[in-house]
Amino acid sequence: DAELLSVLLWGGGGGEGGGRGWGFFFQAEDGIRDLVRSRGLGDVYKRQAWKTRAIDFGRGPVTCVTIPWGDVSTAFHSTGIPNIEVYAVFPASVRRMLVASRWVGGLLAAAPVQRMLKLAIGAGAPGPSASQREQGFSLVWGEVRDDQGQARMSRLRTPEGYQLTAVTALTAVRRVLAG
Repeated sequence: DAELLSVLLWGGGGGEGGGRGWGFFFQAEDGIRDLVRSRGLGDVYKRQAWKTRAIDFGRGPVTCVTIPWGDVSTAFHSTGIPNIEVYAVFPASVRRMLVASRWVGGLLAAAPVQRMLKLAIGAGAPGPSASQREQGFSLVWGEVRDDQGQARMSRLRTPEGYQLTAVTALTAVRRVLAG
């Protein structure tokens, strides 16, 4: 029986590592604000960047860091696996900021800082362009481990994240309507 599930979705508009939109950053900002109040996810948000790992997408290892993402909760409920890690790819400077946020989380959660963060996020691009969405792709990596340390890993290439969300949502609706 699996004891640990590790997952990573890497990509975005225009290919690997780009095109993150407002939703991604607002959820990240939400995690900073909720370092203490974790919205029912236990200590998930207190684990910002608690683990760094090299993950190979089939093109050589890339340094990734754990993030406090909603997938932690949904993956647990859909699989029953008790320990979930969600990883993201960030430049080294961002990884260092994430680690630092564990110690200065109270300051980052202060209302004036939250307003500044939201303004900064809102000033950025809302997401990838139509061209980036069409040309982009995402790489999904997953690994399960049992209590003996045995592991199974899988990789998958999908449409760009926004495209994938739209296609899967429409497919789900069609299936529901078809009975």
